Amino acid sequence: MMEAPKLEKVSETLYVYQQKGVFFYGTDAVLLSAYASSCVRPNSKTRGIELCSGTAFAALRLLDRFPHLEMSALEINKDACKLSRMSAEESGLSERFEVRNGDVCNVRSEYASERFDFVICNPPYMTATSGKMCADDYKTVARHEILCNIGDVFKAAYYLLGTGGSIFIVYRPDRLSSLFSSAKENGFEIKKMTFVFSKIEREPVLVLCEAKKQAKEGLRVTAPFLIYGEDGEYTEMMKKVSKEGVISFG
Repeated sequence: MMEAPKLEKVSETLYVYQQKGVFFYGTDAVLLSAYASSCVRPNSKTRGIELCSGTAFAALRLLDRFPHLEMSALEINKDACKLSRMSAEESGLSERFEVRNGDVCNVRSEYASERFDFVICNPPYMTATSGKMCADDYKTVARHEILCNIGDVFKAAYYLLGTGGSIFIVYRPDRLSSLFSSAKENGFEIKKMTFVFSKIEREPVLVLCEAKKQAKEGLRVTAPFLIYGEDGEYTEMMKKVSKEGVISFG
């Protein structure tokens, strides 16, 4: 039997429900929301969508930060959708947030084309045959390319965005070749990239990317983002992201 949802305080105004058996948010979602904050117009209406949203932490964190922002979310797991609605209601964000229980591969049946200013996504990052499968089916679907892959995400984003619109993705460095090829095949160019290190002497654990629809070539790799310092504590960068949900990545 699934455990009851637990409420967690993220900020003074943001509360999120999490539940064992339904994916908890992690550092990747925290960083994704901060990375996408550069695309939000602070004092005017902006409309974004989170694909493969899980419990929609990244979308809700952006809504908590920007009062003029409207966010949608698309998630295939109905329990995760329920939790995201509960979080939005608890945090007073329901009027600017809507979530649909649907498939990224069928996005045309859910939304009108070119409806959004930006897309964010923390997609499945392991191939269907790689890595250890999770005992929990939801985690397996969330982590492995079983129901959708990175190409499906870019294809959906192309439909949802106008020309020049951005998609922000958090991904694994060892899958960068798939990221670049899928972007090009679906009409995107990777324009900005930031490697995320747990510690600087180790290999990067994540990569954050911004890709633009129908853009020209020209990639800018920013300074690396460090999660932990030599003392084992959060760096000032990570503290700022955790507290404010926004930071300049260069």
